[in-house]
Amino acid sequence: MATLKDIAKKSGVSVGTASAVINNKSWVSDKTRKRVWEVIEQLNYRPNQTARSLKIKKSETIGLIVSDITNPFFPEIVRSIEGIARNHGYSLILCDANEDIEIGLESFNLLFDKQVDGMILLGGIVPQDALLSFLKKKNFPLVVVERDYGYSRLNTILVDAVKGAFTATTHLLNLGYWPVGIISGPLSLDQESNYLHGSVGRFEGYQAALKAKGIPFDKSWVKEGDFRFEGGYRAMMQFLEQVTVPRAVFVSNDLMAIGAMEAIKNKGLRIPEDIAIVGYDDIPEASYTSPTLTTIALPKRKLGTLAIEILLKSLSGQENEYQKVVLPTKLVVRESCGAQIQGG
Repeated sequence: MATLKDIAKKSGVSVGTASAVINNKSWVSDKTRKRVWEVIEQLNYRPNQTARSLKIKKSETIGLIVSDITNPFFPEIVRSIEGIARNHGYSLILCDANEDIEIGLESFNLLFDKQVDGMILLGGIVPQDALLSFLKKKNFPLVVVERDYGYSRLNTILVDAVKGAFTATTHLLNLGYWPVGIISGPLSLDQESNYLHGSVGRFEGYQAALKAKGIPFDKSWVKEGDFRFEGGYRAMMQFLEQVTVPRAVFVSNDLMAIGAMEAIKNKGLRIPEDIAIVGYDDIPEASYTSPTLTTIALPKRKLGTLAIEILLKSLSGQENEYQKVVLPTKLVVRESCGAQIQGG
């Protein structure tokens, strides 16, 4: 069985440096850290984790709560978080809240009780009152991705949902389509749930695009979904049962957009010749639908990378100021919007 001395010798560093890498000391260079961890993996070195945790008063684990692990939007983010955490000597404990704030709160309390060193909330699935009450009592390293709790002492990473939805809707309007509808996330629930599901920003972006074109808002062009395939299918079926069917629809995430496309096909209609579609997220499946899905791409890897980097700085004591980062989105034009047919 390999020892710490073996690791140090093969890595070409002192025992103290090898120990510092394992204990995630901030003064070790990235190059040295990487070399030592490669040797650790080669020699299959496994320190006594319980003894180490007691000695350094850290669990060397990070908690990650995902709002819905079945959503293809999240795996790339999780993978980027896990890879960087592993390279810095941290293990990840993953909890799936299944879009349920009660499960989210249970997961948060469970991870804290397990004494994780810090936590990342992916999708902001923990209720606002409970989270803010906790943070006002405890100085706990935490990063929230894709939900703004409106609290200054909390690291937050967002994408510009309003601008993303504005871009998607404007793209359809510029192609000459009208009416342009929206399949949103939940809007008729309580305020907590509306913000939780990211519905508000995308809906506001849709409304802003109409206003910019001088088009009055009409609630008959709004159908609520649940950010899942079935919700998109049901919402599109509601549109198709109307006397006047929208010529194009902005769908607030790609899973619902794929469901909406299935509904259109089941009615014998064509995409985009009869109804054009633009989604939001740019999940991997968007490139393989028929027709391929025009969508708003979110910087998924960047979301994960920033989240874990900010948390690691907080854990090492390097970062004392709380950050709020808003990342841009990008329109990815494929076949479902009809721009290629129109030559746009």
